[in-house]
Amino acid sequence: MSIQEESLPHDLLSDLVEAAVGRIIRAGALDDFLPWFSDEVHWLCRSARLPLEASETKALAMQLGRSIWGATPAPHNDFRPQPLPKPGRNAPCYCGSGLKYKNCCARFPALPAMRSADIWPAVLDALPQRDCRQVVAAGRVPTGSLIVAAEELRASGDSRKAIGFLEPMFGDKLAGTAHPHDYALSLLCDLYDDAGWPRKKTKVLERVVTEAPRSELRSEALQRMAVIRMDRDDRDGAWDAFRQAQRDTPGNPAVGLLEVHLLMSEHRPERARESARVWRKRLMKLNAEDVKGVIDFMTTIAKDPYRAMAQTCIDAVGGTGQRLLDALPDIGERPLPQYEITTAPAPDPGGNPEANIATQLRGMGMKEDDIRKWTPELLEQTRNMAHSDDPHDGAPDAAPDPRFTLQAPERLRVLEADWHAIYSPAKPFSIDHAPRGGAYPWNPDEEDVWMDFLDRHPEAFDSVDVLDDLASAVELHPMSDSMSFRKVMQAPLVERGVRILRQAAGEASPSGDPCMEWADVRNRPGLRCLARAQSLALEQGDVERARAHAELLLALNPGDNHGIRTFLMNTHLRAGDDEAAVLLALSYEDDMFAELPYGRVLALVRMGRMDEASEAARLAVDRLPEVRRYLMRERARQPRIDPHYVALGSKEQAWLYRDEMRDLWVGEPEAMSLIRRTRPSPGARDG
Repeated sequence: MSIQEESLPHDLLSDLVEAAVGRIIRAGALDDFLPWFSDEVHWLCRSARLPLEASETKALAMQLGRSIWGATPAPHNDFRPQPLPKPGRNAPCYCGSGLKYKNCCARFPALPAMRSADIWPAVLDALPQRDCRQVVAAGRVPTGSLIVAAEELRASGDSRKAIGFLEPMFGDKLAGTAHPHDYALSLLCDLYDDAGWPRKKTKVLERVVTEAPRSELRSEALQRMAVIRMDRDDRDGAWDAFRQAQRDTPGNPAVGLLEVHLLMSEHRPERARESARVWRKRLMKLNAEDVKGVIDFMTTIAKDPYRAMAQTCIDAVGGTGQRLLDALPDIGERPLPQYEITTAPAPDPGGNPEANIATQLRGMGMKEDDIRKWTPELLEQTRNMAHSDDPHDGAPDAAPDPRFTLQAPERLRVLEADWHAIYSPAKPFSIDHAPRGGAYPWNPDEEDVWMDFLDRHPEAFDSVDVLDDLASAVELHPMSDSMSFRKVMQAPLVERGVRILRQAAGEASPSGDPCMEWADVRNRPGLRCLARAQSLALEQGDVERARAHAELLLALNPGDNHGIRTFLMNTHLRAGDDEAAVLLALSYEDDMFAELPYGRVLALVRMGRMDEASEAARLAVDRLPEVRRYLMRERARQPRIDPHYVALGSKEQAWLYRDEMRDLWVGEPEAMSLIRRTRPSPGARDG
């Protein structure tokens, strides 16, 4: 078999080139390199069992070795290639056979010449780190080579070193503004994201936008800035950056993708469909192979925008979640199972409440570690509920309101036990959105186990407990930050759970909603589905749907562990439903959330009930004086806010309420005047 018919496998060739470049950099002498390289090729050909004769192996080694030597920008030659001349026909063959070249290696087909740009990544990998930084900073490395080297480093997990290769292109002087510098900027931004350096990314993008002329590079920077601004809820700024990018590169398919992305971020699927159709028609006229993927994406957006965006998210992480995505369309066709809401047995004063809670958790399939972790918190909640004097518990001498438990049919309880035997992730703790521990559901082997179970038992989608677990799994997915992904992957699960819950509640108590306490862990999967459905509806801008979910959640669980009453109060006020706002506030008279006491004041003023409003203002200001101070200020500096915890009575709480509701207060001068006149009493909290 001739050299032309046989070649080294790509991975072996790559290893051989890397080893050769390292030898050239260390040795720096052709007479030392070629014999070593000949031995390496001979050994590799034998290891790979390539059917080459000895003469062919020698010719391959000499041709390839001389090609690598000539293309390598080595330090001993000031990082310039050093090509070797082709020997004359009658000159001695360079393989060392003693024959003339025409009678030896010239008989074999010539190999394609190596290019210096292809060798540079191996040179950068072989150089000491200090020398590497210097040669990159000096601009000696071609842009394409730097990109390849950076991509290889990113693939190996060394994003920070890769950043060092690309940053000099965008330093004091921009290295270029045309392609591939725009791609280099895009890759650098991805590397900043990998490293957790968002400020550095923004700073580089702002420099490029300011200093670069109209170009592919500036368009790329503007596209990135548009996404950043949309993520910051700066919609006007995002669309301004989009329009500038479109002016710089009007026919750029990436600009079309950005337009669809921005429209979907604003929950405008119909407008996204229209945009996708326009871009698809425009791109099809190009008849270019490199835009086929974009055309296919625009086609799917025009059909189903949310699913198309979710599919893109799944493709971006190698197909993780694909099987669940494919299974979800069928669950809506399944009839609702017949759940029951049964009266929860009253606690046995002589029994062991801790053991009872542990038994409930174990019955739900909880792991023993989680049972030990959760039991103290649930026990404390149970005790607080037993001694509560809130209006929902009735008078002390009255019989307590009955409490209810959502119960699955027997067939589903058996199935749930089998499910928990194979599904390892824990339940979310308390009102957390995602589990804090347990196995990661999206490891390929783990995902296959529980998806195989669902494929064998599609009736598992009838279980609120299983639906809750799957919704929690979506929270842990690497693309869970995408609203489109959650709408497609999580919304069908939680909405099915809500329908099951509503049906059971309606059958159990047609005249009113049964009280299903959050402290009863058997109720948590259903209540959590309801809370998630409310959150998803609100995120998508469907306030009425969010309000309906919130009202049901509060009716079922008046203790309101999720704090849903704050959303309801603000929603009532913005809808002008002042009567509902007052009734809600009266149900939580001692509430420390700012929304209820201050919202009551606003509603009473708008209803003209000024005496009641004055008394309500006194109570609100005494309870939360910091809120009054922040409401009155024309301008207020935002304090540093912990994303996980905001103390009641704090400046952080006051600022958040001001940011959300001050526009309504400004629109009611009489209410604002009342608050100004009402000063905290000497014994009031000081925040």
